[in-house]
Amino acid sequence: MGKIILVTGMLGNNSRGVPSFILNTAYMNAIVAAGGVPVMMGSTKLAAEYAEMADGLLITGGESVHPSRFGDTFNNLADGDANVAHNLKAGCNVIRDEMEFAAFEEFFKRKKPIMGICRGHQLVNAALGGHNMLNFPRKHAVEHSEGIQHEIVAEEGSILNRLYGPKLLVNSFHRDCADAVGPDVKVTARSLDGIIEAIEHKTLPVFSVQFHPERMRGDAPNPAFGPDGTELFKYFVDLC
Repeated sequence: MGKIILVTGMLGNNSRGVPSFILNTAYMNAIVAAGGVPVMMGSTKLAAEYAEMADGLLITGGESVHPSRFGDTFNNLADGDANVAHNLKAGCNVIRDEMEFAAFEEFFKRKKPIMGICRGHQLVNAALGGHNMLNFPRKHAVEHSEGIQHEIVAEEGSILNRLYGPKLLVNSFHRDCADAVGPDVKVTARSLDGIIEAIEHKTLPVFSVQFHPERMRGDAPNPAFGPDGTELFKYFVDLC
């Protein structure tokens, strides 16, 4: 059997108001294509059991990470503007935070591989002592939401550089970003306008990317002429 990869998803209510887990199938398909066996996480209480069972953890995209997780407040991030603070708060999901930080902690202390994507990138950054910016386009004149494509530059020796070379075309679907990293973390890729696009732990098998490699593969890759995101998932599964 292939390596078991625990995958986190969104928590919320479905169209009938029933509490549900929701997960884009592209994540699961990418892991399968890489030779892994994806399993969706369904309980915060079982975080330790999942970490014992699975070989690696994939934290997926979605809502904002609550600022309390990286030592900040909505009011401070909003520069005291109550309306902005309210909007930032509406984009968070503290129940999902609880589940994913619990999973991160259990896998991290076992030194098992962890990969983050988009929100997962921001969560990994916060869990490793970094700081995030919520809805950064309101302060910085760059556009990274709504599925645009842009180039990033990968640092020499980084995972992305070894897989794809020093420059690669990626997608963007995010309004939040990592804007500072912790002491045991290195920034390994940035967009041309300076946004942190990838980070790696200096000694442990933990890394994350801001873009969506699961959408950079299959029958309708985004970007259409970008690199194959499957290679990054193969790297992760092999790491496990």
